[in-house]
Amino acid sequence: MKHRNRIIAVALLVAVAAVAFLALQRKPEPATPACESQPSATTAIAVSVEPAAVASVRDSLSLVALVEAWRDVDLHAETSGIVRSLSSEVGQKMAAGQPLLKVDAEVAASALRKARVNRELARRDFERYDRLQKEGAVAASSAEAMRLKLEDAEADLVSARRRVEDTAVKAPFAGVVTSRLVEVGDLVQPGMKVANMVDLSKLKIVSSIPEKQVSLIAEGMAVQVTTDVWPGKEFLAKVLSVSAKSSRDHTYRVESVMDNPKETPFRAGMFARAAFVGRSSRQALLIPRRALAGSIAAPEVFVVSGGRARLKKIVAGGEYGTRIEVLQGLAAGDRVVVSGQSDLDDGSPVTVSQGEAGR
Repeated sequence: MKHRNRIIAVALLVAVAAVAFLALQRKPEPATPACESQPSATTAIAVSVEPAAVASVRDSLSLVALVEAWRDVDLHAETSGIVRSLSSEVGQKMAAGQPLLKVDAEVAASALRKARVNRELARRDFERYDRLQKEGAVAASSAEAMRLKLEDAEADLVSARRRVEDTAVKAPFAGVVTSRLVEVGDLVQPGMKVANMVDLSKLKIVSSIPEKQVSLIAEGMAVQVTTDVWPGKEFLAKVLSVSAKSSRDHTYRVESVMDNPKETPFRAGMFARAAFVGRSSRQALLIPRRALAGSIAAPEVFVVSGGRARLKKIVAGGEYGTRIEVLQGLAAGDRVVVSGQSDLDDGSPVTVSQGEAGR
């Protein structure tokens, strides 16, 4: 009897455990709120828009530039000898033709004196033979030989005079000495570099223009020049030349020229900023730069139409302040999204912020 009761008790425990297990496996389904009865994809996103508009623009291009001297030359010795005197220091202003240094001229001066004597002797011989030939005392061939001898002596005199002049290294133009590479007592040889000079009365503003924009640049175009050395000041230059051949990085050398202002002088090697300004204005389709949904390299914008945002690829042109030119992809009056585009996908429903709808 006791054994039977024990079996019944165990069976009841197993049944209760099974019922409890089944009850725990059932989870109540959460109630769906009324506000989520519609899919989230249909929720309109608030955006601000501005219309693409046609406006008058003047093409311009601003680039970093390098200031170069109007003339920058290395001076070389034209004769051999010992440097006997110096008349220039680095930083000194020199007039055109003023000697910077002189090489020993004793041998050259002696040769010049000899050439003068020979030329005088040849001149006298020629005059005597010319007179005798006219009187019939000598043959014409003898007088002609004396004439050739005179010309040869005159050529030797010119050569000797030039050798004396070459013993002095002179400034080829008015400018400033930027380096001097010899001292008194140094031996120089023909072709040896002895100094450098620059002419800063005018300046070259040198820019490298990308091939996409080189067509915007023309000789005579106005250039606005600024530099951090003289903040707040603007200088006017003019395009002097545009290279006909690009460098290896596909940029073109553009040289502009400007007078070196006396009150705010530039020095060779300075950095500047050159802004090339077009001569005439033109009409262009513009949108705010902040409307771009992609990068400037692959520009895209959202356009609101029929209550939805449509993603469009565009071809961008130049930048004009806070706006960019649209070359392809939009038409005047298209409403482009200028804020809120980070939450948009192509086809997203949108609501235009109050005050923006009529723009």
